[in-house]
Amino acid sequence: MRLRIEPFLYALAASTTALLLAQVLGQDALQRALYMARFTARAGVPLVLVIYTASSLHRLWPGQWTAWLSRNRRSLGLAFALTHTVHLAAILNYIAQPGSPPQPAAGIVGYAVIYLMAFSSNPGSMKQLGRWWHRLHAAGVQIVFLYYLVGYASMVFEPELRSLGLTVVPLLLAALALRIAAWRTRRVAGGAA
Repeated sequence: MRLRIEPFLYALAASTTALLLAQVLGQDALQRALYMARFTARAGVPLVLVIYTASSLHRLWPGQWTAWLSRNRRSLGLAFALTHTVHLAAILNYIAQPGSPPQPAAGIVGYAVIYLMAFSSNPGSMKQLGRWWHRLHAAGVQIVFLYYLVGYASMVFEPELRSLGLTVVPLLLAALALRIAAWRTRRVAGGAA
């Protein structure tokens, strides 16, 4: 299975746009660094939604477009890892700025999961890990999704970020509902067999 270029082009374009917007909108070096960290995280939202729902969309609405999404999850996942590598660099840049507040280390687990999935997204790793490969990726997608859901839900309580949280959280909950609906469909179909 070969990698598709389109997700990587999106990742590069979205990350570059996020960095440029931060440069334009930031008042000083600290604010620009903060905006870089925030905006580059947002660049990954469309990819998280697509990756999280790809197989569910195909199960519920089989067709050419949903089959393409399902077939190209590896390219989409690696593009997501690219956006989050840029995001990690932006976070480290923000932490290095004089006057930046201490940052919690909660994201370390999320990055470990992202990179484990990225580095194992090849036929050799799939063969070597066997069914553990599927377990890693199934659990990893849930962990990354949970990070996004908790992160954006917490924005609802911050006046400056509330509108963003109120926009993204319903999208994430809709993605979760799609996964549950597809799971129930598969379970019912499995029970009927």
